[in-house]
Amino acid sequence: MNFDSYVRRVLRSLLAASLVASGISVYAQLASSRPVTIVVPFPAGGTPDLAARLLSQGMSIALNQPVLVDPKPGANGAIGTAYVAQAASDGYTLLLATLSHVTNPLLQADVRWNPVADFSGVAMLATAPVVAVVPSSLKVESLRAFVALARSKPGKLNYLMPGLGTSMHLNTELLKRAANMDIVAIPYKGTPQGLPQLLQGDLAFAMLPLSTALPYIKSGKLKALAVVAAKRLDLIPNVPTLAEEGYSQAQVLSWYALLAPAGTPDLCSINSIMPLHRLCGIRRSNSASRILASIPRQQDHPPRSTGC
Repeated sequence: MNFDSYVRRVLRSLLAASLVASGISVYAQLASSRPVTIVVPFPAGGTPDLAARLLSQGMSIALNQPVLVDPKPGANGAIGTAYVAQAASDGYTLLLATLSHVTNPLLQADVRWNPVADFSGVAMLATAPVVAVVPSSLKVESLRAFVALARSKPGKLNYLMPGLGTSMHLNTELLKRAANMDIVAIPYKGTPQGLPQLLQGDLAFAMLPLSTALPYIKSGKLKALAVVAAKRLDLIPNVPTLAEEGYSQAQVLSWYALLAPAGTPDLCSINSIMPLHRLCGIRRSNSASRILASIPRQQDHPPRSTGC
């Protein structure tokens, strides 16, 4: 089984038991004075944190109770994820999950949670395009030119690696293999921590969430070479996809999902926060989507109604 098939199998397993259906929210049965918490297992200020904060705004209105965002970074998301796995299954603690939810158990020997068995799926929120960028000081204008430069200087160029097993890390390593180039990973706790060095030119390359990279692309501080997406993006339509550049095998799509601890009651659905895209603003037609630069997703096969 290849990596892409593995990711799809995990997501299908999680969302097959999704709490989202039609009916009244299970949260209607909870005490409105107690806040719901969305745990973000990454540093504050990154795209997952922004996504969770947008989501919490819509949920707070829909549920008429506080919805807090609690960043718990560390170990590429494994620490915050473990916290949610061990939380009470009462609906008050949720997880903003990303691709690392799937990759961490494969890459970290000390991970003790199971990405499927220890969680219940709430909703697939969005896919998040990633863009290959270089600092404006680097004298290349295309991905092919960067590859040629890297090949001419094996082991001399470096890249921002914001966590082992992130989509940014995996996409870069796959590109290295596909392009037969040797660039060195410089690890950081998260994208915000490495971004200043990239902008200064101390780092030569990065795969960044488009939401992070876009302001710097627009200001000319970063140059976009390619996007990791099925097609060109409306926000940067002149930037080709990796597939157009000849590296279709180097694509790992990033995504955001909302999960709960296994055993969270599904007496009813979490329909009060649905459609999530309408409430938290993750849709093409409004400004929040443009901030996140994300593409809304729904489950391929919506679960059956619980009858509430």
